[in-house]
Order: sequence, then structure tokens, then C-alpha cells
Amino acid sequence: SHGLDALLQTDPPAKSALERAQLRDQRRQEQRQKNLEQILKLAHSACRDETAGEPDQDWLYRFFDMAQDIHNSSMQKLWAQVMKREVTNPGSTSMKALKVLKDMSPKEAQTLQRAASLACSFGGDNSKKLLIGYKAHGGIFNFGKRDTTSNLNMGSFQLPYSSLLVLIELGLLHSTELESGEIGIETPLILAYQGKNLSLQVNTKGIRLLYYRFTPTGNELCKLLGNKPNSQYYDQMLALLNQKFSVSTEASSSVNYTV
Repeated sequence: SHGLDALLQTDPPAKSALERAQLRDQRRQEQRQKNLEQILKLAHSACRDETAGEPDQDWLYRFFDMAQDIHNSSMQKLWAQVMKREVTNPGSTSMKALKVLKDMSPKEAQTLQRAASLACSFGGDNSKKLLIGYKAHGGIFNFGKRDTTSNLNMGSFQLPYSSLLVLIELGLLHSTELESGEIGIETPLILAYQGKNLSLQVNTKGIRLLYYRFTPTGNELCKLLGNKPNSQYYDQMLALLNQKFSVSTEASSSVNYTV
């Protein structure tokens, strides 16, 4: 089917090696054209009535160059989202992010999508983070007690440590588990999860949040995937935070679902 079985036949090949190569090349070009047409069709149907801009010509040629070799239907949907985002918001997807996507397997893309649906942001920056727990300082009266940590079981959301390693290997997640500075008692901490804003008022001193941080490219791809909350994770995250914080939902939050 790939036009490479000439030496496997009992009869000598009817066409010369050059003719066979040309035929194989022609089939490949046809398939590439079909791939691009399918991606553009998906992008067009996702755009609805949104205002389209003009993507940078160099970006567009690089995009077509990479996207033509995407055969898998679920990956084509992802590339269509990239196209849609670039048309409605030119300059939003870097060449670096395109390269990462091109080399990503469908299974790796699923891992990224799962991680993106658990991503939140808090503190002074908007970078996406995977909140995995908190650390509580023993305090002056807890003689002999060191810091205690309380963690979410990420494996129950199909994101075990092996999946985090995949994202680290792809350059989408920083490799070290981080901890925030001590959460101040005076002003609430705003945590944004998938379009929903939570106000966290800490009940005691010495609390730090534990998390993994997405890289700039990981951030870009999370934004591309849009808000797709995981209700099971959200419930468990709330239960965890309620141990040390008074949590309230901010009315101003908006859930922005992208296709």
C-alpha cells in the first residue's frame, strides 16, 4: 500500500524504480493535500461568526508544511484549533509550540489535554500550574512536629507521575515540584481554575501551596485547549483547600469554553 512491495512479488515489477518512486510521491502529495483540506474544514467550522485576522505569511507556510503530515483524526482536530486560534488571534501560537505539536504522538497529546484540564493559576502571574497539595508548618506549639504535607492523588485523574514525566520530557512542564511563598493572612489569594475564580482566605500561618509549573510552551498549548474543567478534580481540590482555607467563589468569573 506504500508502494514499496516490488521485491516481494513473484513477477518482476511492471514499472521501473523511478516510476514507482514517482507514483509513491504522487500518492503522498495527494494524502498531504487531503490532510490540509480536512484541517482547514475543521478550523472553519469551529470559527462560527468570530472575526478573522490575517496570520503572518511565514507562520502560515510553516503551519501548512507541518500540518500536511498529520494523518490522525484527533491530532487533525488539535491542528485545526491552532489554525482557528491564529486566525482569530494572530500571533498567539509560536513556531516553537508548532514544532512540539508536530513531534507529539496522539497519546502524548491526550496526556497534555488531561493535564490542561487540571491546570490553574494563582499568585502574581498568569502562568498555568498543576496544584498538587499544600505544606503546613508545624508551628511553635507543635513540639517535635515538622512540616506536614497533604497531597491530591493525581493518579486518580489519569495523571500519575509517569504522565508528568512525559510532559517534562516534551518540555511542557518544569521538572521540579515547587512550593509557593507562605500564604499571607491579610488578603485572600485568588486562584483561577478553568474560568472560575476562587478566593482563598487562609485560616492559619505557615501554609504553602505545592505545584508543578507549565513552561511558556506548555502555557501556550493549555491556552489553545481552552477551559475544560474536570469536576472530580475540582471537588477534591476544594476538599483539600477547605482544610486550611475559607474558600468562596467569585461571582465575576466567566467560563470560556473553546471548541
